[in-house]
Amino acid sequence: MSESFFPAVPDRPYDDDDYLPPFDFPQWMGPPWHYQPGIVHETRELGRSDSTVILLDGFQCFEHGFLLRLMVRINDLGRQARLRTYAYLERAHGRDYLDERFAPDGLRWGIQYSDGRKATTQDESPYPDDGDIDNAKVHGPVIAGDSRPVIFMDSWSREFWVWPTPSEGLLHIAVEWPGRGIAETITTLDAGTLRAAALRARPLWPTADDG
Repeated sequence: MSESFFPAVPDRPYDDDDYLPPFDFPQWMGPPWHYQPGIVHETRELGRSDSTVILLDGFQCFEHGFLLRLMVRINDLGRQARLRTYAYLERAHGRDYLDERFAPDGLRWGIQYSDGRKATTQDESPYPDDGDIDNAKVHGPVIAGDSRPVIFMDSWSREFWVWPTPSEGLLHIAVEWPGRGIAETITTLDAGTLRAAALRARPLWPTADDG
């Protein structure tokens, strides 16, 4: 064939892409863009039954909040039984615009700061109905899903954004899952560890504000 099977593709300028404003959003929505967090390698068992273990699997700390990874391990042998549990967690593991319908006996969890402020996954989403996130009046604490869930073999895990940084003192994390035999269980941690890690967070690249 003397001619190409495909038509010629004209050059397309992408100059505008080089000058887009930095991706930014309110602090309550998630971790800052282009930041390296301070890491806390903390693994704790938050709740247990004969069929299920709920684990805390570390923190990524920033100036204004932190990510925590919640992991659920189950010992259901049947593949379909595991998939049903994962399907429930997919739609009802925490508040945010991705989440739906809690079962009355389903997993719920929450955090409480030393000053008494508390948030649970049964609270209403802070996301404004009109979509105006910049002017929304959000009062913390906030728990919001930050990543898609990860499923592998007997485990389900997801990272959650917690805002703001906790006050000095103790941080309480509570879990309950009546449907899988886990009674309300409260784990206590030193919030000072997270506050110290937040001071180690650094921007990955210099910004215009750095001069």
